[in-house]
Amino acid sequence: MDLAEFVQSMPLLDHHCHYLISAKAKDRETRLAQVSTEAANSYPIEDTKNRLAWWTFKEEAKHFYKKNDQNFLQPFTKQEYIEYNRSIFRHYNYQMLLIDTGFVPNDPVTSIAETQEITSVTVYTIYRIETHAESWMQKENSFEKWWQALTTDVADAKKNGFVGFKSIAAYRFGLRLKKVAVADAMKAFTSWKESGRTRLTDATLICFILWNLAPLLVAQKMPLQFHVGYGDADTDMFEGDPLLMRSFLNEWSMKGLIVVLLHCYPYHREAGYLASVFPNVYFDTSLINPLGPASVVRVLDEALELAPYSRYLFASDASTYPEMYGVAAKRFKEALIQHFTKLKDVPTEQKEQWIRMICYQTSTNLYLKARNKRENEK
Repeated sequence: MDLAEFVQSMPLLDHHCHYLISAKAKDRETRLAQVSTEAANSYPIEDTKNRLAWWTFKEEAKHFYKKNDQNFLQPFTKQEYIEYNRSIFRHYNYQMLLIDTGFVPNDPVTSIAETQEITSVTVYTIYRIETHAESWMQKENSFEKWWQALTTDVADAKKNGFVGFKSIAAYRFGLRLKKVAVADAMKAFTSWKESGRTRLTDATLICFILWNLAPLLVAQKMPLQFHVGYGDADTDMFEGDPLLMRSFLNEWSMKGLIVVLLHCYPYHREAGYLASVFPNVYFDTSLINPLGPASVVRVLDEALELAPYSRYLFASDASTYPEMYGVAAKRFKEALIQHFTKLKDVPTEQKEQWIRMICYQTSTNLYLKARNKRENEK
C-alpha cells in the first residue's frame, strides 16, 4: 500500500464538531451556503456563493447524491437523508464524533442517538463550560449556590457521559486568562444576575470559572478545549491569539491540565509553537479544512513547522450538514498526503505512525483512555 492509499484508509476520530440538522430542515441550498462561511446570515448570500468553500460543498453534495436527476440540493425524505449521511461518513472512514453540545443551530437538530443512527458513527459529547454556567445562573440566585452547582456538575461530567470540556472565552472577551479573587468574582456574578442578561461575557467571571475549575479537570484527566482564532463574525480575532494564554498554561499545563487549542487559524503557527514547548498542549487546524479549502495544505505545513506530530489532531468543526464533514475530511487527507510525501528522509514506518496519531490515536488517548479504564473497572 502506498502512502496515499494508507492515508485514505485511515479511520478518523473527529474530536471537535457540532450537531447535524434533521431532514425536516427547509431551504437546503440556502442553509448549506450559510454554513460554508462564518459570516452572519445577514451577509449577502450572492457573495457567499462566490467563495471556493461553497463550490466545494456543492461538489460534495453532487458527488454523493444518488438519484438520476441533477437537483442534488433538493430536500430529502428521512430514509434518503440517512442513506446520504451514511455514504459520506463511510466514504471518509469516520469512526467517532465528539460533539460540542453548546452550539445548537437554528434548525431542527438530530439528537445524539439520531446522529449515531443516521451516520453509523459512534458519538460522544463535549461539555461547554460557559453554556452550563449560564444555565445554572438562571436556576440559582446566589454566587455560592451557583458556584456549588456548577462545580458539582463539572465533577460529575464524566459520569454523565461527557468526554471533555470546551471554553468559548475567546468569543466572550478573549484569551487573556488570569487568576481572579473570590470577592471580585462574587461582585461580577451579582452584576451579571442583576443585568437581566443570560449571556456570560464578563472577563472577571469567566477567568474565575476557568482558573478554578482546572483542578477538577486535572483530577478527572479530561481535556479542556479552547476556541482560538477564526470563528463567527462576532469574535474579536485579535484577542483570540493563544499566546495570550501563557499565564494560564504556565499555571495549569504544568500541573497536568490537558489543553486542546481548536481551529487556530491564523494563529496555527503560534499554536504549534505552544504545543512544542508546553506539556499537555495539543491543537488542530479544524475550521480551515472545510472553509478555507485553498489553504489546507499550506496551513497544515505551517502548523507542523515546530509542533510534534503527536500533538496535532484531526477535527472538522463541521455542523448542520454532512457535506461539511465530507469536505473537511477530503481536504485534510489530501493535505496529509502532500505533507508526508515531502518528508524524504523519514522512514515509511515512522510516517505511518505519525499519520495514525493525527487521525485517531492521540485523540483516543486524550478523550477516551480514562473513560475506557473507568468502564472496564466497573
